[in-house]
Amino acid sequence: MRRYTNLLSLALLAFGLLSGSVAQAQWTEDTPVVLKGKIVSMDTRVRSGQIVIKNGKIEAILSASATPPAGAIVIDTKGYIYPGLINLHNHLRYNFTGLYDVPKVTTNHDEWPSGKEYARYVNNPAALVTGSNFYGRLDESLKYAEVRAIVGGETSTQGAENSPAISRTLVRNVELKNFDEDVIGQRAFTIDNLFHKHMDEVMPGIKRQKAWLFHLCEGIDAYSRKEWSDPSYDPSKPFSSSKSARNRPGAVEADLVWPGLVGVHCTAMEREDFKQWKQIAGTNPKVVWSPTSNFMLYGATTDLRAAKAEGALISLGTDWAPTGTKNLLWELKVADAYNRKQSPRIFRGYKELVELVTTNPAKILGWEDRVGKIKVGYYADLLVMDDVVKGRSGYKNLIEGHEVNVQLVMVGGNPLYGDEKHLEKLKVYNGQPQYERLPGSSDARPKVIDMLQDPSARKGEMTLAEVVSNLEEGLRLDTGVLARILNEGKRVSSTKTSYKARDYVRANLKKKLERAGLPVPASLSDPDSELTASQLDTYIELKFPHLRPIDGLPTFYTDAPFLDQLEKNLHWKDMDLSLRRYLPPEVAASSGTGIIGALEDDD
Repeated sequence: MRRYTNLLSLALLAFGLLSGSVAQAQWTEDTPVVLKGKIVSMDTRVRSGQIVIKNGKIEAILSASATPPAGAIVIDTKGYIYPGLINLHNHLRYNFTGLYDVPKVTTNHDEWPSGKEYARYVNNPAALVTGSNFYGRLDESLKYAEVRAIVGGETSTQGAENSPAISRTLVRNVELKNFDEDVIGQRAFTIDNLFHKHMDEVMPGIKRQKAWLFHLCEGIDAYSRKEWSDPSYDPSKPFSSSKSARNRPGAVEADLVWPGLVGVHCTAMEREDFKQWKQIAGTNPKVVWSPTSNFMLYGATTDLRAAKAEGALISLGTDWAPTGTKNLLWELKVADAYNRKQSPRIFRGYKELVELVTTNPAKILGWEDRVGKIKVGYYADLLVMDDVVKGRSGYKNLIEGHEVNVQLVMVGGNPLYGDEKHLEKLKVYNGQPQYERLPGSSDARPKVIDMLQDPSARKGEMTLAEVVSNLEEGLRLDTGVLARILNEGKRVSSTKTSYKARDYVRANLKKKLERAGLPVPASLSDPDSELTASQLDTYIELKFPHLRPIDGLPTFYTDAPFLDQLEKNLHWKDMDLSLRRYLPPEVAASSGTGIIGALEDDD
C-alpha cells in the first residue's frame, strides 16, 4: 500500500520484471499522476478538474483547463473521482466463504452461530482452512478479503488480524499501523468472562486509543439491550452470562463509555440509551451500521432515527461474507433502498449516504485531516467510477455504480486496482506488467490488480492466482495437500522445523478414534511418522462432522446468483428491499461465472 521508493527496484528485481539495467518505471512515488474527471471532494461542490498526486498525497487540485505538471502521467477518467471508501465493520478471516442460509428466526448474537448449516458453511471452513494446525491459509484469507474490498472501491477496512501478510498491502487495515501511528483498537466480542476478569489491566490501553470499535447490543431483544446497561449487575457476585442467572456488566457499568467508544451494530439500543451515551461520554455517539447483516440475522436494524436525534455520527460496514454484502458499494445500495422506504427519510439526500463511507468514518477514526475528502495535503486514497448517471449527481452516481464501473483505486497514491487501460499506463516496467487479471474479468474490459507492490510483507510475492488456488485447496478438503503441509512442518529458524501442527493432529486423531471405539494405527504413537491422506480423511470426518467440500470461492463482484441467494433468506423476504435494479443489464443476465464479456469499454 504505502510503497517506499527504495523498495521499488528491489520489488521489480525480485519478481523478475527487470532485466539488465533498471529501466525508469512508469509510476513511482515521486512521479506526478494527474486524474482528470468530475471531483466529488465531499468538501466543495462537485466540479470538473484535475487532481495532482505525488509522494502519496494530493499535491494540487487544478481546473479542468489547466496544464498538467511536466512529466506527469495523465489519466482522463471521463468519470467521477471520490475519496476512497472506508469500511468500519468487517471480519476479514471469513470473507472467502459465501452467504449463510440462516435457518431460523433469531433475536440476539448468541442464537444464530449454531447448528449443522452454520458449522458446514461458516465455522468449520474458517477453522480448517485458516487454522494454524490445519491448512494454515490465514494469510491467504486476509489477502483475499482485501481484494474483495478494493474491488468495491474500499481503501480502508476494519476487522483485520495482526498479520504481517497484510500490514502494508492493498487497503489500509484501520487497527494496524497507519500514518506512522497505531491508535485504533477493536474487540469483536461483547463482555465475556475473560475480558471481565482482565478489565482493570486492559482498560488503560483501551482508553489511550483514538477509537475503539466494540460490538454493542447486537440483537433486537432485552438480552441484547443489556449490553449497553444492566443496572441489576452486582460486582460483588460472580460473573455470569447465562440468561437465567445473568450477572454481567453493560458498557455503562464497565466504564467503557468514553469519547473513543465506537458501537458496532447497536441494534437493540433505544433513544434514551443514545442520550445516556452522549451524557456520559460528553461527545456524540459513534455508530457503525451494517444493515444487510442486521436484516439477514434479525429482520430489523439500528434505530437510526433515534441515534441521529442524539447527534450520532454514523458510518457503514459490510460485516462479513456469511451475512453481508461483498463491499461498501453494495452496502450503500442497501442503505439507499432502506432509506427510500422511510417516511420521512432518515438521510435527507444522496450526499448524506455517501458521507457514511467517506467523511463520517474518517471522523470516527480521527483521520478527518488525512482521508475521507479530496483536499490538498490529504493522502491520495481515491476511487474513480464511471459516469453511470450521465452527469446528474456525483453522489447518486456512487450509489448506482456496480463493481464493473470501478475504473481505478489508489491507496496512498499507489494505483493498485482497476481497468487495465489505466494500469498499463502506470504499472508496466521494462515492458512487463506488475499486475494480474482479476479472476472472472472480461476480455472486453479486463480488471487487473497489483498484488506484488510490497515484497517485504509476509508472502508479499504471492499472486492472486496463488491466493485463490491455496484457498480452494482447503475448501475442496484436499487431504493430500493437508498431509504435505503437516508433514513438511513449519520452518521456525534456519536450522529448526516445528512439527507442532502434525503432533496436534496426530494426538487429536488418536483420541477421537479411541473414543469412537475404532482401531488406532500404531503409527499414531510414533512422533516421527508421517500422516496419510486417508488418516486425515478420517480426522476431518470425526472433528468436523458437518463439513463437506465446497465448490470454489465466491465471485469478487455482485451478480444475479448472489442476489438469488440473498433473497432466499427468511428475514430478507419480508424486507421488500429489491437490489436488482442496481445490476447493469448485462450483469443481471450473467450466470455468476465472471464479469461477462458483453460489457464494453465506455470510451
